[in-house]
Amino acid sequence: MALAELRDAIVRGDLAPGAPIRQSAAAEELGLSVIPVREALKTLAGEGIVTYVPQRGYTVTELSPDGVDDIFRLRELLEGEAEQDAAARLRPEDVTAMRAALSEQRAAVTAADVAGVIAANRRFHFALLDRCDNAWLSRFVRQLWEALEPHRALSYRRAAAAGDTGRADAILAEHEAIVAAFEQDDAPAALRLLAEHRRDGRTDFHRLLDGPGSGA
Repeated sequence: MALAELRDAIVRGDLAPGAPIRQSAAAEELGLSVIPVREALKTLAGEGIVTYVPQRGYTVTELSPDGVDDIFRLRELLEGEAEQDAAARLRPEDVTAMRAALSEQRAAVTAADVAGVIAANRRFHFALLDRCDNAWLSRFVRQLWEALEPHRALSYRRAAAAGDTGRADAILAEHEAIVAAFEQDDAPAALRLLAEHRRDGRTDFHRLLDGPGSGA
């Protein structure tokens, strides 16, 4: 429970990159003792989602430009492989789920609902990725996603505060092209669009680290 709750709070952006995580405060909020919270934080540190510094404790990991490049290099290799494996097993109901997630994402962008945008974005991609038949590959892909999610949330929040939906609208257009390709049974085109979408995301994360900018 402690692990799930802390992971969700970080992925949603409730705990921003660089934010300290006080074990006693987290335990009180969750209604748990400090011990399971401490063990959960050790697990998250092993995944790179939080960072432990002696005398300072735990903070949500802040990515450097090199760190972003390292993650996206792995995403290109692992996620691309997972998408190709999943596309061969994709069912009509999975494509329907992608279309539904896109509709939810579009509504969340219109409502400036950052948490809704992030959740729908994740549902869109994992409607495909969850069809991957390699459990180890899926596990590593999910870990790479979770390492990026706090920064994705921060990016969306900054854009929403500035009233800037430019990149969010572009992401919707990219998702529309991806799901349309799957609906037309053109998996090679969809996979190519997903690779381009990932490269655009890499650029977005670099823009975020350079200063306030558009959504990633």
